[in-house]
Amino acid sequence: MRRAIFALAAAATVALAVAAAGSARSAKIVQLQMNDGFTVKGTHVLCEVETSKVLIPGVKVIGCVFANRNGAVPKTYEVALGVGGQVALARVNKGAPASIVLRRKPSVVSTRTPRLYYLASGDGITVKGTAITCAVGRQKFSGKLATTVACFKIAASKKPRPGSYGIGITDGGAFVVHFDAKSKGSPIKVVVHGK
Repeated sequence: MRRAIFALAAAATVALAVAAAGSARSAKIVQLQMNDGFTVKGTHVLCEVETSKVLIPGVKVIGCVFANRNGAVPKTYEVALGVGGQVALARVNKGAPASIVLRRKPSVVSTRTPRLYYLASGDGITVKGTAITCAVGRQKFSGKLATTVACFKIAASKKPRPGSYGIGITDGGAFVVHFDAKSKGSPIKVVVHGK
C-alpha cells in the first residue's frame, strides 16, 4: 500500500505549492488507521501505518522513510515501530529490499481508502487501537535544528512507556531511542542519510 501513499503525496505536492505559507494555525492531532499516512511540510519525511514486509515482518507498524515522488530514496534510512513495541531501522537499497541495521524486540506476532494527512511542527498522531503516538517537532540532529518525526508507545501518564523503544526521522537521518524507567529517552543508534 505504500505505493498508494507515495502517489497521494506526489499528487498533493502541487496543491501544497499553491497554499498560503505562514498563516496562523493551531496544532492538530490526527488518528491514523491502517494504510493511512502523513508527510510533514517542508521535509521529505513520509510515514504510513502498514503491515511490515521487511523491517518487522507481519507486524502492524508506523513506518517512516525519506522519500521523493519516486518513493524511498536509496542510501537513506527508514524506521518502523510495531504495535508490540518492536523497532527497526534499515538502509534503503536501490532495486532491492532494505538492509536491516538494527532491530529490537523481534516480532511475534481494511478495505477502506487510505488517507494522507499533511502535518507541520507541533502536530501529532495516534494509531487507532494502539498505544503508538507520533509527534512532529523541531530538535537538533547532527548539530543542526531539524523538523523531526518521533514515534513511541505512550503510557497512562502520557509519557513514553518506561523501558520501551522509540523511533525518529528527519531529512538528515534517522534514529532509535530507548526510554529509561523515568521515560527519559537516550539514542541507541543514529544514522545519517547517504552514508
